[in-house]
Amino acid sequence: MNSSITFQLKVKQIALNCNFELTWGNSQVIDVNLNYPSSLSISYNQWHRAYLNYYHRMRGKALNSGKLKITVDTHKQLVDAEAQLLHEFERWLLSPELVSIRREIASSVSKTSPQQPVEIFLTCTPVELAKLPWESWDIVTEFGAPGKIRIARVSANIRFGTVTPIRRKARVLAIFGDDSNLKFDAEEKALKSVQSKLYIEFIDCRQIYNEGNVVELKTKIVQAISDTRGWDMLFFAGHSNESQLTGGELFIAPQISLSIHEIEDALKQAKKRGLQFAIFNSCSGINIAESLINIGLNQTIIMREGIH
Repeated sequence: MNSSITFQLKVKQIALNCNFELTWGNSQVIDVNLNYPSSLSISYNQWHRAYLNYYHRMRGKALNSGKLKITVDTHKQLVDAEAQLLHEFERWLLSPELVSIRREIASSVSKTSPQQPVEIFLTCTPVELAKLPWESWDIVTEFGAPGKIRIARVSANIRFGTVTPIRRKARVLAIFGDDSNLKFDAEEKALKSVQSKLYIEFIDCRQIYNEGNVVELKTKIVQAISDTRGWDMLFFAGHSNESQLTGGELFIAPQISLSIHEIEDALKQAKKRGLQFAIFNSCSGINIAESLINIGLNQTIIMREGIH
């Protein structure tokens, strides 16, 4: 049986230069530099606008009868923008400067079985590079290798810590934030369906906000996260957004946000008391994930883009 093969690929951009560093095995390294094309950023931004525009327009609205309305095929715009982004991205990765990296990976793929993919742990700096469609990198087809690769994104800063096995019901803190244009029925039903196996405490921001004020709501969330009994998992559902200065924003009420910076101390206390895992069922969470990983919470699930 073939042993598993893994690579670490670090891609670091400084101005218009990108450094690719591939490491594997017994400290083996391939290091190359490549220009970053401005056309790739333009294509990503065009795709991003088309993506948001298409899903925003999917919110159907009734039209007044008897009025002619010129419609725009936003789905075609999205398909075209996606094709252009993939074209620009794949053309960049096919640059001659990267042939040594591609060949090394393809060579390893050919030595494994189809059931045992070669794994590439990808670290991007800055994190915006991680938004590019790295999964589309078709090294296997280029070199005719019979196996396959699997790419996983890894944070640049990971603090290793001891994970203590849980010999009781796992404790889960579930926070439901601003639900404007959202419905949490499915999430609540899913969590309640496993209450026989987990201890789950719900924080309904909507109800607290309607009964009190913003300061009270933020205080209650901070106190819940830093509860002395500790948590094993943190779950958040609602709207969120990127914010490099504050580590990401969670919207807990209409037009009211709570930054990761504001709850950082509470999260650190929760980490010391056993918090191991976080799920953010909310939009644009890369900054949030990076903030949690910097705190030491390495197991985090987020949504990378804005979601309809």
